[in-house]
Amino acid sequence: MKSVQEAFTLILIALVCGGAAYFAHPLAPSFGLDELSITLEEAQFETEVFWIDARTDEDFDRGHLDGAILLNEEHWEDLLLDFLDRWPPSATVVVYCSSQACMRSHEVAERLREELGVEEIFALEGGWETLLEMGLAKEGEK
Repeated sequence: MKSVQEAFTLILIALVCGGAAYFAHPLAPSFGLDELSITLEEAQFETEVFWIDARTDEDFDRGHLDGAILLNEEHWEDLLLDFLDRWPPSATVVVYCSSQACMRSHEVAERLREELGVEEIFALEGGWETLLEMGLAKEGEK
């Protein structure tokens, strides 16, 4: 019986140490917020925000945040020029898509960071759904 307890103790210690090393490792995957994410509350504290809608053209046409411009992967080359013409480099760029599960905003934010070499580009947590819930946008609003 004593050897079973010793084995269990060793396994438990190994799991705790392994788990700690896994989560403390610099290359460990993030579980939650990542460096691209920004909450609506954090975005509202920024001095100047330039909003990007990464949803489909159809969703954008049905409604978007006032002042937001469309920039999605489907029409990247065509839409990027409009972004570059209108983007004030001093502004924090916040990209949103449909919902928390939508990864379009992360893809657009990451691509802009890589192509422009700018760090102040983020994906809005919760996306369009959060903007609707907080009353900052309405369906059918342009």
